[in-house]
Amino acid sequence: MTQYPQYQPLGLVALLAGGLWAFTASGAGLGAALLAALPGLVLASTGVGSLLYAGDPRLNQFMALAGVLGCLLALPYMLFAGLFAGLVVFAASALAALVSGYLALAEQADFEGVEPPPVTRSVAFKAMLDNALIGYFTSSAKIPTGARAERVANEVHAAAEVIQTRGWADKPATYHAKPALPKDVAIQAAKRGDIDYAHVTWRSGFQPHAELPGAERYAGFANTQTMHGWMLRHADDTPRPWLVAIHGYRMGIPWLDMSLFPPAWLHQRLGFNVFMPVLPLHGPRRAGRRSGDNYLDGDFLNLVHAQTQALHDLRSAAAWLQAEQGAEQIGLLGYSLGGYNASLLAAHCDAFDVVIAGIPLVDVADALWRNFPDIPQRGIEALGVNETLIRRLLQPISPLAAGCQVPKPHRHVFAGSADQLLPPPQAQALARHWDCEPRWFVGSHLSVRRERVVKDCIESALADAGLIAGPGEALVPAPA
Repeated sequence: MTQYPQYQPLGLVALLAGGLWAFTASGAGLGAALLAALPGLVLASTGVGSLLYAGDPRLNQFMALAGVLGCLLALPYMLFAGLFAGLVVFAASALAALVSGYLALAEQADFEGVEPPPVTRSVAFKAMLDNALIGYFTSSAKIPTGARAERVANEVHAAAEVIQTRGWADKPATYHAKPALPKDVAIQAAKRGDIDYAHVTWRSGFQPHAELPGAERYAGFANTQTMHGWMLRHADDTPRPWLVAIHGYRMGIPWLDMSLFPPAWLHQRLGFNVFMPVLPLHGPRRAGRRSGDNYLDGDFLNLVHAQTQALHDLRSAAAWLQAEQGAEQIGLLGYSLGGYNASLLAAHCDAFDVVIAGIPLVDVADALWRNFPDIPQRGIEALGVNETLIRRLLQPISPLAAGCQVPKPHRHVFAGSADQLLPPPQAQALARHWDCEPRWFVGSHLSVRRERVVKDCIESALADAGLIAGPGEALVPAPA
């Protein structure tokens, strides 16, 4: 059983790292002081927090983020404070970042049915990367406060009433209109490095439910109205299995998506034709400065409309692959937010022979509430919006609200025992719903693409479904 201490002496490392930023910046001029201010103050404050009131995961998240930021700023810092000072603060920041990973593992709860991850340097490094990412997400999210919080709360209450009245929470299939087969599909040749692929687009045709609040606002996001996807198809006419691979949060950009789903592995070695759809509000479909803006950053009705459109467009993509691309065998794979969408698609579409949900987001309300800053969370709860209400609001677009249409032997879930973004209960909930056993790797959310267990799980799942001949062996070899 994990032991939970009142104080964390390792916090002293971050405190000393912050002190070194301040010490080396003194007398080095304004430029050094400006560069040192953010990493130095955050490292010092999170170090004090860990020493005196350990247990708040945000301490580890911001310690990790400040440590990574300190490593990045160390190089320009040398221009003002000198080579030695830059090397000192780089080493101190790197050590503090690693310590945040150790603290995260030491404070991680025990989960029934999951072997606790070992507290080693490599696993601590993986946990640190997760926490730095969470720190970035939460610090840059547009958390609703003030008048915006009131508007968001009013929308949630009105939408929950509509969903309850229409019976959509209990019968999600009645909420989702069957999409039409895409028309006027454009396929344009594209290239990323030495990878030739096709950029596929068509008019989405999605219309948000007019009776739900925020429908007009969402319809005003012009970029979402066009569906985009990246397609890797072999040049010969040999019938081959297809793989629909769905990206994660803030992705939807060719180089990111192809680093997550490597063409050399899936397309060339395993011989698949691959289609990578872009989710609404991501990549070329974004409605903000960054890919993923307006999706998970506090406007709950934007999330409802975007996720409804995601399912609409993914169902359209599956129908198009079957009708126009001759796809007879199709596998479905998604990571993180892509795992959510893969499992939701498998609940509302019977086109797939196998579904593999990796490090899946399943309970969105839980993920949002765990990372909601305390004061804004109290404010939105004072307006009557809480985790239970949000979970009910999202019920029509929950993968746990409908049965999976993929046969039971071909449903697969894998996740990391040290995942800091989506802890093990997320994957466990989906595995229980699908009546399958999750596969665990000793790693975190961001380490997924480097884990051997993940590759083995995917290949064995594809082989069991008859989409490849065996692990690492294509059913139809790629042409030389």
